[in-house]
Amino acid sequence: MTYEVIIIEEADSDLISLYEYLKHHATKSIAFREIERLETACMSLQENPERGSIPKELPSGGNFNLRQLIVKDFRIFYKVIDNKVLIYGIIHGRRNIRDLLIRRALLIGKR
Repeated sequence: MTYEVIIIEEADSDLISLYEYLKHHATKSIAFREIERLETACMSLQENPERGSIPKELPSGGNFNLRQLIVKDFRIFYKVIDNKVLIYGIIHGRRNIRDLLIRRALLIGKR
């Protein structure tokens, strides 16, 4: 089965911010390659999206259905709903993932 991959607005903003950051702190070609690598990883979820792991920030026993795909220093957060893969965030691994998931209403609970 092939899944439709949808990158929601917040995740698209993550990519744009990363591109702008790398363009100014490295080079345009490095920025382009990094974005291309992450987009390719997102699209790879068309086949077997269940291969991603469950983020450790999720409380045990929860039914969040949120998964992650780790690509180098980044974590791609997504949910599989029917025949769709919804990409919710593409975040550097050093960021506070728990707070970000709460802000994006993907994780409800105490900080």
